[in-house]
Amino acid sequence: MNRASFVCSLATLGSCLLTLAGCSSQTPDQTDSVTIGLLLPFTGADSATSSNFERATLFAAKRVNEAGGIDGKPLRVVSQDTHSELDRGERSAQWLIDAGAKVVVGPESAAIAPALYPTLTANGVALLSPLIGAGEDPTFDCSKPWFRLAPSAKAMGENLAKQIIGTKVTEITIIYANDAYNEALSGALRDLFISRGFAVSLELKIDPEAQSYAGIVKQALAQGVSSVVLATSARAGALMVNEFDALSGRKIQWFLSPQLKTELLVANVAPDALDNAIGVAPQIFDKSDAFPEAFAREWQGDVPLEGAYFYYDAITLLAFGLQEVATKDAGEFDLQRFAKYLYAIANPPGDTTKWNEVGSGLSSVRDGGGTDDGFRMIRRAEPIFVEDLASSRRWFQNEKLSVLSADVQLAVRKHRRGFLNRSQVL
Repeated sequence: MNRASFVCSLATLGSCLLTLAGCSSQTPDQTDSVTIGLLLPFTGADSATSSNFERATLFAAKRVNEAGGIDGKPLRVVSQDTHSELDRGERSAQWLIDAGAKVVVGPESAAIAPALYPTLTANGVALLSPLIGAGEDPTFDCSKPWFRLAPSAKAMGENLAKQIIGTKVTEITIIYANDAYNEALSGALRDLFISRGFAVSLELKIDPEAQSYAGIVKQALAQGVSSVVLATSARAGALMVNEFDALSGRKIQWFLSPQLKTELLVANVAPDALDNAIGVAPQIFDKSDAFPEAFAREWQGDVPLEGAYFYYDAITLLAFGLQEVATKDAGEFDLQRFAKYLYAIANPPGDTTKWNEVGSGLSSVRDGGGTDDGFRMIRRAEPIFVEDLASSRRWFQNEKLSVLSADVQLAVRKHRRGFLNRSQVL
């Protein structure tokens, strides 16, 4: 039996979002709705989770629309496929721009997202990546329209370094994908690990689209490595783990980045190859059955993956911000003002709105005030703030706001025959 442990970092959620897109092909055209673009790899090497994330997005949009939409206009979600390729992802992003999206959610690729950023920015469209954290921990700057809900790569890298130190491992090899996120995560991990007096024997950069890593594996094994940090996509990670397992005569102690906390990795590695692996990932704070059960009712028994929580949260937060635009700016969208609205909405002080209270939250923004304390806070410019599914922290940050907490909680994941046994997630 494999046993992989993931440390869930209670870092704050980071984002500042933008104007939305809608509901489905049956919704009104873009002149009568508010449109948000959803850009995911529905096909290609990274496609395993995208359908589940899209369902979370549509579920959130449906709840927004049932609550009256954005100032009476339905929220319309328009989806496009990156095909897990940069050039096709760029074409899909342009299609979403032409379709009237003011914000694009996705694309969940640390390589594709940075490449899309300049084009989206030039067209006045913001980019929100629910699961791709910022490469660094810079200071808050709402003039930048690329926002995240996940902790930064630096925060996750430093947390993983602390976990490695806690296992009494004193020397590691780092293997990481050649993209900004994984380079930043690996760099932060290396710097902290070395600063504590420990050694990094080898650092190897890889192409996550390669068909084999036999050369990399042989190079590492020639150095006698036994503890390996792996920071790459699930596809590349599974290939790397399997080739180590095939070529090495000894067990490797794996330390895994957040992108590797996925069933796609577990389902594609040899049995026991990840035995005792340890990784870090953002915390899913809501442990109740309410959201999974509601999701399953909506989607014929389908269970939300962890990333689905972030996508649901993203759409809910966007809806509050877009309603603020409709209320205060007569629907005239401005990136900088919108970012400030979102930051205010998701930060204390204010009245708490939970994931299943979208209607009351929208009403408080839409009406600009009411009779109870929470609604008066809105009128006094003291915002509501969102208690979301994916973190116990209620602060809202964009790519420029530092992580506010380094608290960690251990979550043990057990695997049988290479597959995640959900009932054993602790």
